Amino acid sequence: MIKKLYNWLKKLDYRIKFILVGGLNTVIGVGSYWIVLLLFGVDIFQNNDGLVLPVIVATIVSQVLGLINSYLWNKFFTFESKKKSKSETIKFILVYAVAFGVDYLLKFWLRTYDFFNEIVIAIITTIVTMIISFVGQKCFVFKYKKPKKISETTDQNVEVDKDEKIDEKENYSNEKKEENK
Repeated sequence: MIKKLYNWLKKLDYRIKFILVGGLNTVIGVGSYWIVLLLFGVDIFQNNDGLVLPVIVATIVSQVLGLINSYLWNKFFTFESKKKSKSETIKFILVYAVAFGVDYLLKFWLRTYDFFNEIVIAIITTIVTMIISFVGQKCFVFKYKKPKKISETTDQNVEVDKDEKIDEKENYSNEKKEENK
């Protein structure tokens, strides 16, 4: 079952993988942001314009945790990078620094409007930084190019995905082994 889930996840389009990693990253980032604010005694259901230190600390903590999570999952899962390069890590940090700067400035700017509470502000900034991160990671950091599907032609001249054909061969050989027992 775990192997099937792993194979299914591995076959997902890189954009879907990025969204899944982003969902996990959002839980980690927003969750840690709110936890730090709560530790400072901030009511997250209110507009907290003027609270500088708790917002700075919460933003830094959530961004650092998000940075680590995002780098590992996007490098190995989403974009399947095999490189062992310091430049890739540095580029990732640069993209994240831009996203962090936008996140930080946008949070303070949105707090100037009374109708935005901390939850709405977190949602807006998450969407904006997700777009910045995706474009930066895809085009600048990992320079991801969607792999071309390898297909084979069967005897009936019908194209079949190579992975599916391999799965069929494995199933057939497993059935033969069972018959021979």
